[in-house]
Amino acid sequence: MSITIGAGVNHWHGAAAHSSLTHIAITLNNDEGNAAEWGDAVDDATYQDAHAQLEGTPLAPVSAGRDQLGDFAPLFAELNDDVLFGRVWARRAELGARDRSVVTVCSLIASGITDSSLAYHLSTARDNGVGRDEIAEIITHAAFYVGWPKAWAAFRLAADIWK
Repeated sequence: MSITIGAGVNHWHGAAAHSSLTHIAITLNNDEGNAAEWGDAVDDATYQDAHAQLEGTPLAPVSAGRDQLGDFAPLFAELNDDVLFGRVWARRAELGARDRSVVTVCSLIASGITDSSLAYHLSTARDNGVGRDEIAEIITHAAFYVGWPKAWAAFRLAADIWK
């Protein structure tokens, strides 16, 4: 992923509590000859405060149900988009997005759902801070409960997503 930060924008970034971050910065001098100013490391309290604020932000609306099934099954599409992703996933104070992703991934694997639904939720788990080593450990642990073939299928998807 590549992110561009404009001139004069004070920002910070880093890994989530249980994931890693590789940071490669390329800076150029501006017209006045000033390069980027690097600040101090963010302490745990500041990180936790920012994370808590982020957890309170609304999620982007989901329209997959309406887009794919709206004409055929409008009630199911509404429940998928507005209830599951609109209300249940929005309850981040009760269960954070990262943990919710882990539960969802494990549930899909246990159910034998190893199609695009699992791929979507593995990507979401990665975006919610589940690291490569963590997902490998999660699937390995789940393998003893859900079955070896289901774990193999999940590993194939996860390996592609965490490349």
